[in-house]
Amino acid sequence: MTLLGIVDFLGRFHPVLVHLPIGILLMGVLLHWLSRRKQFHSIQPAVSVTLLLGVLSAILSCITGWLLGLNDEYDTTILERHRWMGIGVAVVAALYYLAYTEKFALRLKPKLLTVISVLLILLITLTGHLGGTLTHGEGFLSFDGGDGNTEEIRKVIPDVQEAMVYDDIIQPILQNKCYSCHGPSKQKGKLRLDSREAMEKGGEDGEALVAGDSKKSRLYTRLVLDILEKEHMPPKGKPQPSEAEVMLVNWWISTGAHFDQQVKTLPQEEHVKPLLLALQSDHIHDPVKPDVPKESVAKASEQTIEQLMERGATILPVAENSNYLSVSFFSANTVNNEVLQLLESLSPQLVWLKLNHTSIDDDGMKTIGKLQTLTRLNLANTSITDAGLSSLQSLSKLQYLNLTGTKVTGKGLQVLSPLPELTAIYLYQTDITTEEDWLALQQSFPKTKIDTGGYSLPILEGDTSLVRLVK
Repeated sequence: MTLLGIVDFLGRFHPVLVHLPIGILLMGVLLHWLSRRKQFHSIQPAVSVTLLLGVLSAILSCITGWLLGLNDEYDTTILERHRWMGIGVAVVAALYYLAYTEKFALRLKPKLLTVISVLLILLITLTGHLGGTLTHGEGFLSFDGGDGNTEEIRKVIPDVQEAMVYDDIIQPILQNKCYSCHGPSKQKGKLRLDSREAMEKGGEDGEALVAGDSKKSRLYTRLVLDILEKEHMPPKGKPQPSEAEVMLVNWWISTGAHFDQQVKTLPQEEHVKPLLLALQSDHIHDPVKPDVPKESVAKASEQTIEQLMERGATILPVAENSNYLSVSFFSANTVNNEVLQLLESLSPQLVWLKLNHTSIDDDGMKTIGKLQTLTRLNLANTSITDAGLSSLQSLSKLQYLNLTGTKVTGKGLQVLSPLPELTAIYLYQTDITTEEDWLALQQSFPKTKIDTGGYSLPILEGDTSLVRLVK
């Protein structure tokens, strides 16, 4: 291991050690203040021991912090302030300990000793604030949370085609997910992502952005790594970008990574258009609705459940101690009138129903429309058409609808727009193909996620393994 490697290794102990002096010194101050009362005189020996431990841990924290700051990952101005404030904590803590124990004939009046203890608390607070700013971004301890805010900065764009692709779409994604590690306060791996010049410059690992080629751009490839991978960004535990945000970053880079172009000037594939249209709505922050009713329900007929299971259905409770049921016909692709009648008798308890890859048709949908408690319905890869969709208008509690691989059209889906709880529709490989159809659906379902599917990710080096025969 090189000398620089040893320095970097020792410096990484700072996040562990830095909390010790904070807790120990604050405890020492508290014990000192209590020991001034007659009933707590007996704890005076503990004060000196606590303060001594606090001084030693503060010195160790200063040393490791100084070493950590040598890697040039942090804003220089804030780093310098944090360093000297930390040293100030160690110096004042040492003075506090010497004065309290009267070492080296250092004797101070009780009131002056109290002033030193208050000064120490202020120094600890300010040093901690600067440390939080270095780690989490500007304003971390402010009321609005600064860059560490859990509420994302997201712009609702009235007309996405007129928006600037970088300023209005890509930069907010980077600001929410990347700036805390690669912004003005901290530059992990010597990489900044808060300006065009910094992105084009790259970091210690080389180029982060290769315009026109997302597969060679670390800004994208590290987003799609498995979250357990060491190089996945953002790191595990940090807020992760949504699938839509990752796809938009991929689209931006692949189309040239332009910083001064409007959305309408860039080529837009079919799967990108719904993602752009979704930026015109703020429904992304709507609270998640429970997909199991809160009201209690009587237990379903055991005889009916047994009859359905004999016909290949898998029936499970949706939660422990719940009478609401999930029914799947994954292992039985035949759904005839007899099966549908049995399902109808489970109507009060049935909330999740999977009929994907079954023989259900438009005529059978009339029975499905009677299952008033349904919140999830999977009809993927069935022969359902627009005629069958009209039977679902009565499902007022329906939230999830999967129509992947069916022959439904945008016009046929319009009959479901009044459903008040519908939050997600999956429409991959349907007869909805034109931009006009997708636009009409976004307008008719403003609070519903319209998933078009067809996602593709680049094949990375870690996705394949080379197997050699051992001789």
